[in-house]
Amino acid sequence: MSNVKMLLDVVNEVKKEAPEDVPNWNSKLAEAKVNLQNQIAKGRLLPRGVEDHPLEHFAFNYSVQRDVRAGHVMNIMKKFDPRVCCPVSAVKRSDGETLYIFDGQHRAVALALLGWTKIPVTIVETDEPAFDAEAFEIVNDSGILRAGTEEIHRCLLHRYKMGETETERVATAHAVQKVFDECEIDLEPKRVRKSPGKCGPNKHYFSHFDYAYKGIKMAGEQGLKDALTAIKAVYGDEEGGEINQGLFIGLMKQYQMGAEAKRLSRLPEGWMLKMLMTTKEVCPSATLIHTATKKQWQHANGVGWDAPVAMGHMLKEVYQIEQPEGFEPSYMQNVTLKLDESDIAPDSEAQTAFNKYVK
Repeated sequence: MSNVKMLLDVVNEVKKEAPEDVPNWNSKLAEAKVNLQNQIAKGRLLPRGVEDHPLEHFAFNYSVQRDVRAGHVMNIMKKFDPRVCCPVSAVKRSDGETLYIFDGQHRAVALALLGWTKIPVTIVETDEPAFDAEAFEIVNDSGILRAGTEEIHRCLLHRYKMGETETERVATAHAVQKVFDECEIDLEPKRVRKSPGKCGPNKHYFSHFDYAYKGIKMAGEQGLKDALTAIKAVYGDEEGGEINQGLFIGLMKQYQMGAEAKRLSRLPEGWMLKMLMTTKEVCPSATLIHTATKKQWQHANGVGWDAPVAMGHMLKEVYQIEQPEGFEPSYMQNVTLKLDESDIAPDSEAQTAFNKYVK
């Protein structure tokens, strides 16, 4: 399926979806158009000195670009001053006339909605296959409106697809995506998951990109795959099919501690699965035990929580309490959640999740 959408198609999508996404969209759009006419009456026009191209020439490559966000489009339109509207930036390939915008897509949509039929553009003519992805990352990985981790991930995947395999970030993105694809788990933010037209095809999804990248550095591809498979098998019935990020990072920490102690080879096959099955006997909800572990960590230690350490040690303590004859999980010296002392935090989440250990 092509990830390229023509500008006019995206404008039509915004017209259709924005009234539901942005409160008072239609009245705000009408106000923006009136404001524009007042600006034009004062002689405030778009900058010149660059090429003007009709809307039909532009496209967005969604292997590179972020999704258009109607709220940001409105932020541009409601205080629009033509004098300070910079041209968009686009790539033109030698084999076609289409202009692929890599900077300014929200500006382009705003101008189209406000009635322009031509918009100014600066054009980079190059056949370097990953140039627009590289340019998008440079422009959006810092600055006022940062691209989200999902958009940067998508951009890195496109660079890999275009043949850039030696850059570490690009290679890591590809490795992460490969594991999620093999596990049949969509790696996507919750806002995308909620959109029927944009969400992935799988029953399960994981929304924490930072943890996905951190996880592969902590446990490698196999460790990442084992953790995802185990959570999917044991806690796969969570609402919406979400793979819980707390259990995930806890397993990653267990793997990392085991590797550092050179004891992974002594752990039984399926040890992640065994730990999760034991945890589920204590608390059947991944969401609840994630929240409860944070409360319990703060109760036991009196400091803000370290999610990987806290979740990893929760899994360790629960397993040792419930399976005293089982294998020995990995651990850090002088770290405890005090579950074995039945010293449970008074918060309702902790009392419910760890009810078995309440005195």
